[in-house]
Amino acid sequence: MTSAWQQATGTWTLYSDALAGLGQHLNESVWQSLMAELRGCKGKIVVTGVGTSGIAARKIAHMFACVERPAIYLSATDAAHGDLGFLREDDLVIMLSRGGNSDELTRLLPGLASRHVPVISVTENPASAIAQASRLVISTGVQREADPLDMLATTSIVLVLAIFDAACVCLMNESGYTKETLLAVHPGGDVGLTLRQEQ
Repeated sequence: MTSAWQQATGTWTLYSDALAGLGQHLNESVWQSLMAELRGCKGKIVVTGVGTSGIAARKIAHMFACVERPAIYLSATDAAHGDLGFLREDDLVIMLSRGGNSDELTRLLPGLASRHVPVISVTENPASAIAQASRLVISTGVQREADPLDMLATTSIVLVLAIFDAACVCLMNESGYTKETLLAVHPGGDVGLTLRQEQ
């Protein structure tokens, strides 16, 4: 029987291999398209998903805000109860859903279309509803989730976060982001303390 430690190290190896494979799965053309969408957004970057994807969406929106890109997490449930009203044509919606057909997301699509809000989808299902409604579809190329049932969003979410962390790194480098910039938006915690001490 495999020990708990062996299971843990096997999980980390799975993650490591999956992350290393992103460079082969995603091509430069797709990456440049994603970066162009992010750079070109004149309004808000709005990130949404449900379940684990919703939790990842919060983190992604937070990272964009940290690098001075106006961004917000949108609860798909609240969006269906009126929050779609804050979206404008110059905003950009990023939808996260491995299967791409979550009811909470697909019911938002007509409203987004009527408001002419562009959508980027991150999904493994190019035939899904959100993919068909998107002007750019990103896939992580996940081969296996880490859980023994191969069902829970584990490996796939690590890959989604890695994609958008890399996008934020690119945006920081392009904008000439400095420690002073970071301190202005992140004065709290150890980050803020360390940055103030370095001044």
